[in-house]
Amino acid sequence: MSAFPITWLVSVLMTVAAYMLAWNTRVPGRSRIFLCAFLICLVLVTVLLGMRVSLDWLWPARMQPFVAILAAPAAYLGFAALTVDNTERWNSMLLRNGGLVGVAVLWLAAPEQVSADVCILAINCLYIVRLASLLRHGPDDFLSVPPHATGLWRSAIYATIALIGLMIAADGLVFAISLVASEPHLVTLLTGVSGLFAGFVFVVALIGVPLILHVSQREAPDRVAPSDADHALMQTLNAIMKDKELFRDSNLTLARVAKRLSVPARDLSGAINRVTAENFSRFINGYRIAYAQGALLETDLPVTEVMFEAGFLSKSSFNTEFRRVTGLTPSQFRIVGADG
Repeated sequence: MSAFPITWLVSVLMTVAAYMLAWNTRVPGRSRIFLCAFLICLVLVTVLLGMRVSLDWLWPARMQPFVAILAAPAAYLGFAALTVDNTERWNSMLLRNGGLVGVAVLWLAAPEQVSADVCILAINCLYIVRLASLLRHGPDDFLSVPPHATGLWRSAIYATIALIGLMIAADGLVFAISLVASEPHLVTLLTGVSGLFAGFVFVVALIGVPLILHVSQREAPDRVAPSDADHALMQTLNAIMKDKELFRDSNLTLARVAKRLSVPARDLSGAINRVTAENFSRFINGYRIAYAQGALLETDLPVTEVMFEAGFLSKSSFNTEFRRVTGLTPSQFRIVGADG
């Protein structure tokens, strides 16, 4: 019985997941791009697998490693983007990971063939460790994620780690069998079954995440009621933000603000979350956007200069936050304000 229709079914489901993620504007743009790339890589791998298993074509087997080797790095960059709010740091991250993937691709394309399975196994093992390192981040480190959604994103990272772990196990099994098996159909069968199994696990995990995020945005879970101490701390915090305009410092951190208020960073983070239902980054960005709104309406400064004056370093972060708060781009806001 041909496995071709089943692999195409998996590809269709993955394509649907990529489409849903691409149009989910609640997910930051950088993250969407790379997580969709992750999904598309797995779509292509599954399609090539179907051609290889069912049609006995040779060229899909040669192309598959070049696509498969991009999947884990794309997943890592997609999740890591949630923790980056600095263009320089993001560019550095892209350069490092892009260079590593480039070396791996050259390895695969080398005239003297090195086992593609070994190369893919090495990359997947490296990036499963990198994905696991993201789990050390707390709610305030996921700069683009509301506090109540942090747990969902962490679950998505766990699911992706589990998927890549399954892929490592499956690829390792196929590689081991290929070294000792004399029957080529056994290797073909194992490749097809392992690919389908990993594919279905992935679809269940990542199709569910955008759906859960969609629901969570409409109906945030109940949170602990803020205490009198939380309200008092927030009053002090708001006072220094208005009087000292600390938010205009692009290098402002939770630790620095907590030190200025003489309170533990954990207590300050908790007070912000309980009173505003936002993390530290979004709280500070709220002040920055309010400042930018005033500057756009009251001055003729270019939008880029307003961005720097407000404390943003990244144009993409500025535009994303501005649209989240106002529903308009900075340029649109200035035009609408002038007309009003």
